[in-house]
This record gives sequence, C-alpha cells and structure tokens, in this order.
Amino acid sequence: MSRRAAEAIIAAGGVAVDGVTARLGDSADPETQSVTVSGVPLPPPPEAVYILLYKPRGVTSTLRDAHAERTVRELLPPELGYLVPVGRLDKESEGLILMTNDGAAVRKLTHPSSGIEKEYRVTVLPGREITVTITEGKKHQVRLMCKARGLTVTRLVRVREGKLLLGGLKPGEWRHLTSAEAEYVRS
Repeated sequence: MSRRAAEAIIAAGGVAVDGVTARLGDSADPETQSVTVSGVPLPPPPEAVYILLYKPRGVTSTLRDAHAERTVRELLPPELGYLVPVGRLDKESEGLILMTNDGAAVRKLTHPSSGIEKEYRVTVLPGREITVTITEGKKHQVRLMCKARGLTVTRLVRVREGKLLLGGLKPGEWRHLTSAEAEYVRS
C-alpha cells in the first residue's frame, strides 16, 4: 500500500507491534517483532525487485495520476508486483528511472543527503548536446538552469544515476539490475 494509506491505518489504531497499538512515528522490525494490521499478522516481506527502466517522453513517473495519459507502472508487466519509481522525471524528460519494492532503498536514494549524481544528456539546439550532472534535483532544475543561460531544451535524457547506467535500453524497455547493481542500490 502507499505510505499515505499506511499512515491512515496507523492513525486509526489498526496497527499493533508486539500487541501494543502503534502510533505514527513508531518503528518496528518485522523480523524480530510481531506486527499486525487489523489483527492479521503481516506476511513476510517480498523479495526485493530492482528494475532499470527507460522512461519515454510523454509518460508520467508517478504511479497514479488522473490526468496522465500513461504512467511508468503501465510499462512494466503486472507479475513484477508493486514497484515504485525512485525519484521523478518530468513528463517531457526521458531516460533512466529505477523501480523497486525496496522502501529502505527508496528512502536512502531520494534523500538529499545521499549526494548521488544524476547525469543528463541535454539537447539545447538542433545537433548541440551538453552534459549536466547534479546531485540534488529540484523540479525542472536542469531545464531552468539551461533557461538561465539562454538555452532552450529540446530533449533531456537521464543517462546515469550513481553507478547505474541507461546503456543501450530504448524508450519503454526495462531490465532487472545485475547482482552488483542491486548490491550498490542496497548499500
């Protein structure tokens, strides 16, 4: 479920840890503590799944958006389970986006203190490309940086995030991370 849905259940008193009703902000270790939701024990966590996806232009990088024509969720087969995008790419941008069910990795990778480099190949005039690398992304940051220098962005592709590379993937294609890449994400 989403974080907001989980918070609503906790706020309503529906979650208990070792028999004690949990409150927002409490923490628990499901490997060593008994956690129940509406009296039902939590199932064991699913095996972590890490997918590197080439988000095409025109696709929204959220899971649900009533105004979006397509979302990243629609690009992946349902048998992969519930995966969330790590970070965002605006609708008109394309390129590397990591999808996972590993909530701890999502929190680590998206926190500003992570300092993870994100590299973009930016076309600013027909045939003219520049590379921009940032460590903390604000909404439309690369586009705004280019605009401040008098450049109009015609294409923006994220090609790298930390040690993860887009490589030869084409728009809409995806692949599982290698074991070395997955270990990097977990660390």
